[in-house]
Amino acid sequence: MSISLIRVDDRIIHGQTTTRWSKLRPVQSIMAIGDDVAKDELRKRVLKAAAGNLKVGIYSVDQAIDKVQRAIDSDKDFFIISNSPQYLARLVEKGVNLGKKEINIGPMNSRPGAKVLGRTVAIDEKDYEAFEYLESKGYVIQFQLLPDDDIKGWSTMKAKYNETK
Repeated sequence: MSISLIRVDDRIIHGQTTTRWSKLRPVQSIMAIGDDVAKDELRKRVLKAAAGNLKVGIYSVDQAIDKVQRAIDSDKDFFIISNSPQYLARLVEKGVNLGKKEINIGPMNSRPGAKVLGRTVAIDEKDYEAFEYLESKGYVIQFQLLPDDDIKGWSTMKAKYNETK
């Protein structure tokens, strides 16, 4: 059917994903993409448990290359969720069509080297470069914590980031 949501969320799968976003957009399965997550057996178990009745596949960037196209070609609706925009940028660099042009940005909490731009949004230079790259490839970056929150575009968040330099 389709990719109904592409999201960056540092928690990947949690209550807002399964109760709010899944009610707004059709989904039968979640593709979680992140090299760090794919290597972490405990976190994989936690994410699968958090997904409830949704099927979950957890992949490294290299594993996801063919999985995304298979999801697009399937008869199910998928969410693609990554804990970093850098992983999505790497997929696009490798020629992967993400199946949708809007990328929703949820929580990216503060961490060393990141600049806080707003409620639950902190990005570092590599995140900034990933957003710039994705936008240059035609993706629309939309910062929105919850479905009923106002959407802030990349240009707004980019200006906030640049003000802090």
